[in-house]
Amino acid sequence: MSTPGESTGPFGSNEEEKLFDDIRDFLSAQSGDRLYEELSKAYSAARMFVDRELRDLDEFGRMLRALERLVEDELGPGIDEGVRAKLAETLYLYGLAHYTILQQASSAHANAIIAGEAEETAAPLVIYDIWFPSDVAIERAQDGLYLHVSDGRIDLSVYVGATSNERGALVDLVDHWGYAASNTEPAERDTDLSGSVPMLTIEIDYNGSELVDAHDHVDVLFFDDEGEPVVRMHARAAELRAIIDELQEAERDGGL
Repeated sequence: MSTPGESTGPFGSNEEEKLFDDIRDFLSAQSGDRLYEELSKAYSAARMFVDRELRDLDEFGRMLRALERLVEDELGPGIDEGVRAKLAETLYLYGLAHYTILQQASSAHANAIIAGEAEETAAPLVIYDIWFPSDVAIERAQDGLYLHVSDGRIDLSVYVGATSNERGALVDLVDHWGYAASNTEPAERDTDLSGSVPMLTIEIDYNGSELVDAHDHVDVLFFDDEGEPVVRMHARAAELRAIIDELQEAERDGGL
């Protein structure tokens, strides 16, 4: 269990271990040809992103110069200047491509980027805002557990598996809560939405989540079963704590 004094956000050791496990699982499941095909698509998308967004930035130039020094450290000072520069940019593009693959960017979207039919390398399908949830509940259905989060306008239903921790939802949220408790400022809700009429219900098959920094709260992006972020939930440590309590209670009750 995380405590408010611990920094257990996305850069914590547990997340690093999970990342390494994901990398190993990904590599073990791929053939050499499949790896090249996926990497080639992601690499082309990364090149387009760099040409469109980064090429003229001073920060990008400094990064390439730093990578050139790294290449020189590894290969020796006698390497041709043009080759050294090309290797540095290749390393940078590979890093972006590898990150894209690990973030489970779809091949269809990567192809759309290469064809010039998409503007961003990781555009979500749709994002709805749940501004500081006021109601959290666990539903035990025939096929497993659903986590319901509502702010009075929008109800988000996340399928988390047959047990509360089957898909890592509880681990993710504990990490997010630990980070939120340590790195965000407390603030009061601007508006009481508890009496509002719900306008929308969203159900997603949980496939992970990601924490995004904000000023006095954090945003949690929930991913669907295709790895796309479909819901952005605005929450403070207290809201995340309530969600964790619900999932932990389900865990203690033995799931269903």
